[in-house]
Amino acid sequence: MRVAIRTDASRRIGTGHLRRCQSVADALRREGAEAVFVCRAHDEISRVADQGRVIWLSHEQGFTAQAGDPTHAQWAACNWDRDADQTVAALQGQAVDWVLVDHYAFDARWHERVAGALHCRVGVIDDLADRPLAAQLVVDQNLAADHASKYAGVLQSPALILGGPRYAMLAPVYRTAPRYRFRRRVASIGIFMGGGDPNDFGSRVLRACRDVAGFDGDIELVSSSRNPNFEHHVALAQRWPRTHVLHDQADLSGFFARHDLHVGSGGIAAWERCCLRAPTLAIQIAQNQRAVLPQLAQLGAIEWLQQADPDEADIGTAVRELVESPHRRLALVRATRGWVDGFGSARVAAAMSLAARPELQLREASASDEALLLEWANDPGVRRQGFSTKAIGASEHHAWFARRLANPACRIFIASSRAGMPVAQVRFEKRGAHWVIGYSIDAAFRGCGLARPLLAGTMAALQQHDPAARFEAWVKPDNGASLRTFRGLGFAEVRVEREGIDCHRFEL
Repeated sequence: MRVAIRTDASRRIGTGHLRRCQSVADALRREGAEAVFVCRAHDEISRVADQGRVIWLSHEQGFTAQAGDPTHAQWAACNWDRDADQTVAALQGQAVDWVLVDHYAFDARWHERVAGALHCRVGVIDDLADRPLAAQLVVDQNLAADHASKYAGVLQSPALILGGPRYAMLAPVYRTAPRYRFRRRVASIGIFMGGGDPNDFGSRVLRACRDVAGFDGDIELVSSSRNPNFEHHVALAQRWPRTHVLHDQADLSGFFARHDLHVGSGGIAAWERCCLRAPTLAIQIAQNQRAVLPQLAQLGAIEWLQQADPDEADIGTAVRELVESPHRRLALVRATRGWVDGFGSARVAAAMSLAARPELQLREASASDEALLLEWANDPGVRRQGFSTKAIGASEHHAWFARRLANPACRIFIASSRAGMPVAQVRFEKRGAHWVIGYSIDAAFRGCGLARPLLAGTMAALQQHDPAARFEAWVKPDNGASLRTFRGLGFAEVRVEREGIDCHRFEL
């Protein structure tokens, strides 16, 4: 599979879009795909994209001025058709399966022109839902009450929507990186205001911590040698002892985990800090960051300094209050748990790979799958289609799963992507003459056409153990996807009542 990723970085845009796309590209390569970036050379910040294969589009005046500002007037001024044509020309003859675009300046017109010329699928990474989109996949890692409703008014046709922090596109290191361990005393503060930081909030925050908050512990400020303010950061840090500037950091996981308080902006770094449970005072430095900061603040996972352009007094006062309040910082740490697990990029890559080629790796379940199967069992869609709709408790599931693993009349299979991302499970339980089928697919992979190959593959695996195996399944009338799956596999069908519910019984 070949995937082209169209995104940009610059002083004005920042590096967040690029960083999350690089994480997806890494995960795509683990799935056996070839990933190539298509980027426009805006300024020196753009060159951080030069990791892996990059096709550079020339700098043009119209893009630098508008690309970082999410307003319709500025997008309309962007020469989208010229960019689409240049992207197509750059990729012509490469047999691209997907174009993944992470760019606020492009809408359905760009998507349709590129898809039509390259005969490929289009995926969009977005969080604003404020312009027409023509895509087969939408990834929105931010919180929303209902992502389907959020995008209903802008999608030109049905698409697979991967919505929520479960799809936060972090680098693989965040899956296993050490999490922050709470300490009552703030020994150190970390400052990272994004890869671009065009208004130099980094310097403002550093002065606020020292001059206003009066903090005398260690401070680390993350900058970049390509940042036009870098030399100023270094000179400013020399004013105080125990003040250090880190630059050109390929991995910030250790930085996020070691400090007792962080001051940072929104974007992908907000989810990285959340994953590592780092207590954070967040400052909005770009309009699009309102897609994440208010929601995290409502969850209690960050302290959000809501002023539109906070000065050093505002920032320093907020820092001092958090330094002096261990119970508030502990509440931040606790509120981050469970939202981001670090596997979002892998889920996105697996969904793209399986949508293009639904090839599954099968194995039998083991005791280590207990938590995974409980998560899938309590998925709202799974519970809704089950004959028992109440949520399953951990202790109840533990006892049930142990019995099933020990029972030779029960076989549970886990299906994974090529890179090993678990995507679905199938359970066969022998009852009389039939093996009764129960299956579920992770929400990230519904709509990828996996149900038929999943069931066909696992039934064939079971028949290696029991060549004369006969199969049975029960499906509620409103479960259209499962009805189509069993009919497509050639099962015989009758309408019967089970547990007081009118349903479909399938037999093969």
